[in-house]
Amino acid sequence: MATEQLNEAVDESSEAVVRIDGVTKEYGTLRAVDDVSIPIEEGEFITILGPSGAGKTTLLHLIAGFERPTAGEIYIDDQPVSNEPPYERDIGLVFQSHALFPHMTVGENIAFPLKMRRQNPGDIDRKVEEVLELVRLPIDYADKPVDELSGGQQQRVAFARAIVYEPTLLLLDEPLSSLDKKLREEMRAELTRIHEETELTIVHVTHNQTEALSMADRIALIRDGRLEQFDSAQDIYAAPETPFAADFIGNTTLLYGTVTDRTGGTATVSIADGTVQVPAAAVGDASDVVVALRAEQVALSGDHDNAYAATIEQVSFEGDQTQYHVHVPAFETTVRLVDQRTDTQVLYERGADVTVGWDVDDVFVYPDDEPDAARD
Repeated sequence: MATEQLNEAVDESSEAVVRIDGVTKEYGTLRAVDDVSIPIEEGEFITILGPSGAGKTTLLHLIAGFERPTAGEIYIDDQPVSNEPPYERDIGLVFQSHALFPHMTVGENIAFPLKMRRQNPGDIDRKVEEVLELVRLPIDYADKPVDELSGGQQQRVAFARAIVYEPTLLLLDEPLSSLDKKLREEMRAELTRIHEETELTIVHVTHNQTEALSMADRIALIRDGRLEQFDSAQDIYAAPETPFAADFIGNTTLLYGTVTDRTGGTATVSIADGTVQVPAAAVGDASDVVVALRAEQVALSGDHDNAYAATIEQVSFEGDQTQYHVHVPAFETTVRLVDQRTDTQVLYERGADVTVGWDVDDVFVYPDDEPDAARD
């Protein structure tokens, strides 16, 4: 979605509880966040996704009030807050490190923000019990020291403390990245459940594509401080707008070539010593293009519109699927593919000669308007 369209969405979104409006953050000559606009609706789960150094954590810190924008404005409930300190913004925050108080019990950690707001002691006890039930920790855990809890239990306490006072906005700074794979998957499901039950407005930062796709209503994909695409999780996967979006969201191979023929509904793209048939409508008037090929669209079969001799370079058996890296001499490059045929699966060994293929409509095509240096 173009910046102009996003700015219009910000202006027209009357239900936005948070509006990031043309925000830029500079550190000397470094522009960490570059003219970003995102409207966030009440009850929505937004994920800010991008590689390391993209500016996503800086953007979260701007929303939280730990940083002030160089330009632009941030609104919460239609009020400008860029000059307001964090404690005036009615936000909850969960850090990657949990940031629990080690000298306090579970209950004391959860109650801390309520006591800072000078709430009635009776109300505090009740709310602590309610939020423990919400995050599925036994009530008697309130008396446990936090350092006696497992990593997953500490994460639940961190969530409980952040939401116990019912903030307008909950910010999550890569909260699951320190957990092991199984626990991360469990907590991902729990966080989705908590969001559904509380209808909190959540902004979540991660570099993990699976987390973003599985939890977010919409994803803001950030690259070099700029907003690359802002769409629903389904649309950003099914219809990536740029080569970077196609490459970052999913397991994708990018092939760079030149259009040499257009016949009917199909265009021919020359890549090294080979050619690829792609939809002519996707090519448009471009001469140099990027062909993006998702790993799950590549088959170990020659019965397709595009078929090529290849050699297995790398094999990764993962139980329910096998990932391959295959060298395709025609393209002088390696193509990634995923074989999900678990019932009749043949596990090829490294060095095996195979045929790989895909159909015309199984690719994304973009004009190649980016300098070579920007691809590295």
